[in-house]
Amino acid sequence: MSDEAMLREKAATLTRMLNFQGTIGMFGHVSVRVPGTDKCFISPGASTDKTVVRPEHMFVYNIDGTIIEHPGGLIPLEWRIHTQIHRDRPDAMCVVHLHAPYARALGIAAKEIRPVFLHGSFLCTGVPTWNNPRLVVNDAQAADLSHTLGQHRCAQMRGHGSVVVGASAEEAFFACTFLEENAQIQLQAEIMGGAIPLSEDEARDCAEGTFNPRLFPLVWTYYERKVKLD
Repeated sequence: MSDEAMLREKAATLTRMLNFQGTIGMFGHVSVRVPGTDKCFISPGASTDKTVVRPEHMFVYNIDGTIIEHPGGLIPLEWRIHTQIHRDRPDAMCVVHLHAPYARALGIAAKEIRPVFLHGSFLCTGVPTWNNPRLVVNDAQAADLSHTLGQHRCAQMRGHGSVVVGASAEEAFFACTFLEENAQIQLQAEIMGGAIPLSEDEARDCAEGTFNPRLFPLVWTYYERKVKLD
């Protein structure tokens, strides 16, 4: 399998895994960039059943917004999220737009996502909020969202969802998984009287052990087995 074919496969697998976790919803989407090129694979729009997304369903975009390959079906309405962030963040080889329910609830409540447990410790670098609940359907909105994300790994989109980036599909999936798990635990703790965030020292020490490239493929493989297609 060529490198491009492998990345196309990863984009499809990532879509199915996030669907399995319940964090991408009907309208969320992912992209994976081909290293050394301006080409990226973007998952299809809302007309596609995400439980059965395959590599051939991927849209292929140039990061300038040009469609290179159209597989049929609906184009993701907010494709500019991906092309803009890929332009602004050459280090971000994977971009995910989530509709994760717990993270979204914290954003709606204007609660900052803080690291509250071991595997959420990587969030200590901050999760900024794009204070705009609208769909990202023009260049100005995409640029503003990307500016809010900056060099962070995750950003909230108030009243809408979130964006997560990673240096690989595996890293991005790890971050998506534990962003939402941290948000769930944080929200549960808030209901019980208040979440106690990790201190800076605690978060730094925990992140050194948990946000580790050695663990990214382990989490990926664990979920990949659950969504494997025949």
